[in-house]
Amino acid sequence: MTSTQNLEKAFFLSFKPPEKLSLSDWADKYAYLSLESSSEAGRWRTLPYKKAIMDAVTDPKIEQIVVMKSARVGYSKILNHVIGYHIHMDACNMMIVQPTIEDAAGYSKEEIACMIRDTKCLKGLISDPKAKDGQNTILQKNFPGGTLSLVGANSPRGFRRVSRRIVLFDEVDGYPIGGAGTEGDQIKLGIRRTEYYWNRKIVAGSTPTLKDFSRIEKMFLLTDQKRYYCPCPKCNHMQYLRWSQFTWMDNDPDTVKYKCESCNELIDHSKKRWMVERGEWRSTAVSNNPRHIGFHIWAAYSYSPNATWANLVEEFLASKDDPEQLKTFINTILGETWDDSYQAKVNADGLMQRAADSSYSQSSPPDEALIACAGIDTQDDRLSMSVIAFGRNFEMFVIDRKVIYGSPSRKDVWKQLDEALLNVYKTESGHELKIISAAIDTGGHYTQEVYQHVRDRESWGLIGIKGIGTKGKPALGKPSVVDINYVGRSLKKGVKLFPVGVDMIKTLLNNKLRDAELGEGYIHFFKETTHDYFEELTAEKQILRYKNGYQERIWAKKSGARNEALDEMVYSWAALERLLQKYDRRTIFDQFERKRTKSDSNTVSKLDSNKINRTKRPNFVSNW
Repeated sequence: MTSTQNLEKAFFLSFKPPEKLSLSDWADKYAYLSLESSSEAGRWRTLPYKKAIMDAVTDPKIEQIVVMKSARVGYSKILNHVIGYHIHMDACNMMIVQPTIEDAAGYSKEEIACMIRDTKCLKGLISDPKAKDGQNTILQKNFPGGTLSLVGANSPRGFRRVSRRIVLFDEVDGYPIGGAGTEGDQIKLGIRRTEYYWNRKIVAGSTPTLKDFSRIEKMFLLTDQKRYYCPCPKCNHMQYLRWSQFTWMDNDPDTVKYKCESCNELIDHSKKRWMVERGEWRSTAVSNNPRHIGFHIWAAYSYSPNATWANLVEEFLASKDDPEQLKTFINTILGETWDDSYQAKVNADGLMQRAADSSYSQSSPPDEALIACAGIDTQDDRLSMSVIAFGRNFEMFVIDRKVIYGSPSRKDVWKQLDEALLNVYKTESGHELKIISAAIDTGGHYTQEVYQHVRDRESWGLIGIKGIGTKGKPALGKPSVVDINYVGRSLKKGVKLFPVGVDMIKTLLNNKLRDAELGEGYIHFFKETTHDYFEELTAEKQILRYKNGYQERIWAKKSGARNEALDEMVYSWAALERLLQKYDRRTIFDQFERKRTKSDSNTVSKLDSNKINRTKRPNFVSNW
């Protein structure tokens, strides 16, 4: 063939439409696993259970794909192939969201950079990151016809001013609680970036965490919930693999068999590949949207050498007696949510029964109540307050709950709060009980109004607080003075703002709520306490998250739930901590009980009055 003929061939080939390949076909033809990011480097081969997940990405009828998974099933590599395919075959704007910016940078360096380097068809499409043209950074990859943005779910900036046809969410259960700063939910923000594309594609995957708190489970339950069915080698009955069907002898992992749910045949691990290769995905539910599909896959199907059935049993035996390790096994090996039966004892129904068995009514505390504190939560349309009384050994009595409706911008709302804080309660024997310490949340949209109110009532015993969710923070830290700017006016004298270790207090209160025995540490509720209050009180649970490869426990709120009652109880404890900073915690209850016996006393001078600011204005302390 002459040079002229070669040129003519090349010319006509340039007009040849691109080959039509599904994602799995493209990966089998072009993808290469890099040594740095894979246990086995070399050409990619799509495993049977991965094919449908991958091909859903290139199926025009599918808009959203949800993958609830365990570790060791290759989800990250599937995301890599989605990116590689669209760089090579179908250029467009893409975004991948990792739990943090650090995770996004690590994924870029360890996965994307290696894939671009070792996949021949991608070479030359993305410039060298060391080039001075700025076209290829760690978090931004530009290529002919499109761009790839790598975003941390903790960064609101990553979701702004961009439109993306394809959005990939990785490890969504690891996303920070509370959304991307003040911007809102990260998944909603990401999906919003795709609104202008008729052919958009949204892929979300994660290892699940705690039942009812797992975001991937919530998304999965709205889909058709596909599971991978495999045939029994003996009877050909199709079934998806369940952990309950695995059996072994005498704690020996090497004896593990899978028991067919139809014929009871004990299937050896050597038959796993045969079963998986003949398997198929089947829907187990009806999707809320026919264009949204979901897959559940776990380690029992994996071909990984670390995912043999014997290995899985070995890991189970090592973790079964430790709740924390067992939780990790359920999440990361079975790919299922953890139903915390231990925490489940702290639920609304159980606490409702505790209230029904109570010996006192609202605003009528028992004689054991010695010190009353209040916690106040601020919302855009209301203030809500719980009054907690404390007795010896820090026994707790919820004695009142008030909700003041109206915007915190209104003076009448704050007047009603003052009246509530100055309320006098009578115990069973007629002893007066007044609120002597209160804490109010300064967060939200009315921070300046809260600052102003606290500033004028600090001598009342009212303190402004700001919750700090960082693990290890003390219940009540040292205050800082903040200058307030109220109605355009800067005040020389600011207000003390106390940091509150909400993580520590929530853990303490949760342990108290679990305690079913009367006496030390027990939390009592008045008879009229509503079920809604207990729903709010139990709206959060501790869940396990992974951050930078390390496990951490954080408090998370159930999606859509209100948690004001819990916050109010936390703030009431913070108010108590303020008193404990002034008094000896070993004798404080003795002091207050002695004072109670002196019915004609109207001051707290003998209770160490030098430690409390005196004022002529009505306050919690004067006339106590």
